[in-house]
Amino acid sequence: MQRTADNWRMRAAGVALLGAIGCQSGNTTGGAPAGSAAPAAASAAPTASAAPTASAAPTASAAPTASAAPAAGSAAAAASAMPASDISLTSESVLKVMNPKRREPYSGPTGTLRGRVTIKGDPPPDTRLSFPAGKCGEAAATYGRLFRVGQQNALADALVTVVNYSGYVPEREEAEKVTIHGCAFSSRTVAMTFGQRLEVANLDPLESYMPNLEGAPFMAVLVAMPQGEAVKFHPPQPGYYHLVDKMPKPFLKSEVFVLKFATHDVTGLDGQFEIKNIPVGKVLTAALLPAIDQDVKKEIEIKEGDNTLDFELTFDLAKYTEKKGAKTPSP
Repeated sequence: MQRTADNWRMRAAGVALLGAIGCQSGNTTGGAPAGSAAPAAASAAPTASAAPTASAAPTASAAPTASAAPAAGSAAAAASAMPASDISLTSESVLKVMNPKRREPYSGPTGTLRGRVTIKGDPPPDTRLSFPAGKCGEAAATYGRLFRVGQQNALADALVTVVNYSGYVPEREEAEKVTIHGCAFSSRTVAMTFGQRLEVANLDPLESYMPNLEGAPFMAVLVAMPQGEAVKFHPPQPGYYHLVDKMPKPFLKSEVFVLKFATHDVTGLDGQFEIKNIPVGKVLTAALLPAIDQDVKKEIEIKEGDNTLDFELTFDLAKYTEKKGAKTPSP
């Protein structure tokens, strides 16, 4: 399948993110060294000695080129040694990546980080996409603008991560769940931990979909029947993927980040996030909006119990279009 320049740009940005914070690093009691299981083609990912710091933020200028992005073939090659039946949170093949030193799960004091991500500046421009009339009631609201903004500048679909703590924190949920309704995924950004399965359920009463995880090995086309059983995917390695519909509805997609740590969340239309079970101490946090390849990072001290931290991004339409090298879209 021919990918557009924007698809490759997003994939390159994803590789940059995973190269910089693709693994919980800087830990002394568990977890994989940074870059130890980076996406197959991300040869520029930092090594363990290049643990992520505030200055190692993923930026568009530092992103690998399209030729360096991990293509479906590289993911397929990894999957040949790691069949779907071997991909789970407790499987040996996954633990070799997630916890190679076989440390016991962190059992010390932990904190929960809650907050809100907002955005200021120019409003998101129109994507100029067309949507089927009638049956796709939520598609325009989800994909009609470059990114989604809720009330009081709340930013949806932002990936929030916490890294650089001491200790191995395992993922507790076996599956990351996504729904489809009105020709729209429940989120335009999906974050999951390597070893989790991705479950895609269709909530529509009549419309069917054919979800597919691009970047993973191609399987027989699976149909998400109306209000039926969820379609399941097992990403074969940490990396960046596209969740799309093969019916096709070209606008129906989500960016999927399969990470090597469990401390992450994605904001909804209220801009809120919550990340639990973070070992106390100094950590590096980040909020990334994939749609515009922009992030903001903060180093904070996690204390036992509740912790609060807000992020604010800024969108400058002129700078964004200049960086893209595209004609400025109409607001």
